[in-house]
Amino acid sequence: MKKTVMLMLLAAGACLQTARSQVVNRGSQISVSEGAIFFIDDAFNNYSGTILNNGRLIVKKDWQNNDASSTVFNRSSTGVVEFSGDAQLIGGASKTEFPSLSFSGTGLKFLGINMDVTGTLSLNDIELKTDAYTLSVLNSSPDAITRGTGFISTDNKGKLVRIMNSPASYLFPLGSADGGAPVYRPLQVEMTDAVQNTFTASFVKKDPSTEGYSRQSKRPDVETVFEKYFYLIDQNGSSKLNIRFVQNSAEDGILKQLVNWNRFNLWEKAGPSTVAKGSFGDGLDQNILFASNDVITNLPVTLAAIKDEGPFTFFNAFSPDGDGKNDTWEIKNLDQFPNNDLTVFNRWGDEVFKAKSYSSSNAWNGGSLNPGTYYYILNVNVDGVQKSYKGFITMVKKD
Repeated sequence: MKKTVMLMLLAAGACLQTARSQVVNRGSQISVSEGAIFFIDDAFNNYSGTILNNGRLIVKKDWQNNDASSTVFNRSSTGVVEFSGDAQLIGGASKTEFPSLSFSGTGLKFLGINMDVTGTLSLNDIELKTDAYTLSVLNSSPDAITRGTGFISTDNKGKLVRIMNSPASYLFPLGSADGGAPVYRPLQVEMTDAVQNTFTASFVKKDPSTEGYSRQSKRPDVETVFEKYFYLIDQNGSSKLNIRFVQNSAEDGILKQLVNWNRFNLWEKAGPSTVAKGSFGDGLDQNILFASNDVITNLPVTLAAIKDEGPFTFFNAFSPDGDGKNDTWEIKNLDQFPNNDLTVFNRWGDEVFKAKSYSSSNAWNGGSLNPGTYYYILNVNVDGVQKSYKGFITMVKKD
């Protein structure tokens, strides 16, 4: 028979219930009322049962959920769970869906399984290591995550997931202390509308080459790909996003361009990269703004030094042979700069193609022209400055 444990607010003040040994729940319905505190001085293991937490549940050691049919907490819970001990593991065979969650104490906190937070997440000054697991913050408020000096580390390709639905800035407080002093490199993701999106980010403090993204495989206009860390970002939704990657230039160097790993297994310019200097806390003094034009799908991103200034990548060949691959000549990132005109000439200087507001939607497919090398001139307004780009493009057709 199931038991119910009620922790009520006393008339004279808060009720403090203390459990000084390991707590094992095998079917009890635990209720922590508003203003009450339930203090567990050891570990908590859940095999069945639920908790309605409208007060404070304080845990000093590990947390385990081994009930495959439950995420432990009643979803109407409005209270907070505080992990306040030394090194603590949140794990078990099944994930826990916490209401509001707060970290304190003296040690790291570790995930041993995926975890959800439906309310607020307060990191305070603690590092939360996700390992290879996913932390999902389901509260869509931009202020759902707060911190002092704490951060979330995702070195083993763990993930931080946030639900976003308002035109505001959402903090992804990512960092790592693996291999030395803590490195805090957050993302600030801004919605451009009020449509719900899910954004996922990982910060990997490793050389991209060791993780399958060779720094030597790059477009000709990319000079040096950063070796210290990279991000993995993903989006479920259709909104255009503004993403700020924040750096410490003394530690990272003066790198002004974001690059991404593309479907051809090359690093290329991720898009227009707008650099801002300032004081952003935690020793951070620079951010680079990436304005997405397309939905972001499992995209590796890092910093780079580039040879050619400007936001565009000019591909030197295309193959309009009807196979659905590289059939038109696109200029990467030009869609964001519609005030442009493009002219293409053949080897004798004859004009063979001309377009205003050239973009991926009206890209040149070569028409009935013969394969060969052509010359282009692109005039474009970039942030109020008129610029001209010239070069050669090769059209390849199958016999």
